[in-house]
Amino acid sequence: MKLPDSLAALDWVHVTKEHSDRLILDVGEQRAWCGCYPQGICIAMDTGLIVADIDWLQRVCLWFASVRTCINDSLLVENERLFLLRLNYATLTSIEWENSLNKQQDIADWLIRFGEKSGLSIHQHSGASR
Repeated sequence: MKLPDSLAALDWVHVTKEHSDRLILDVGEQRAWCGCYPQGICIAMDTGLIVADIDWLQRVCLWFASVRTCINDSLLVENERLFLLRLNYATLTSIEWENSLNKQQDIADWLIRFGEKSGLSIHQHSGASR
């Protein structure tokens, strides 16, 4: 598996290792993973939030469902850590990748701030930006 050339061309996106069906990434110093699927490329950014509060997670999921521009975004809790996933077309240009990743980082940063204000803790080694 490899990144599309237009994504690999971004100097702030680096593959740190390959792990089974995922590429482990550093996206502007934020940890992430990438999966390549027939539907497109899925980028999962690690927010570092440790989610044990189901009510908080339900509120965030309802917010995502209400925002039309987040139609390709979703949340994944993996080992109690919250990841923000975004599905992208493999045919994006480098500029489109940059715009998509910047928006995804903005949403991840918002989730981190909202989670901290709500009392969620952050995993020490998440690499999540703030």
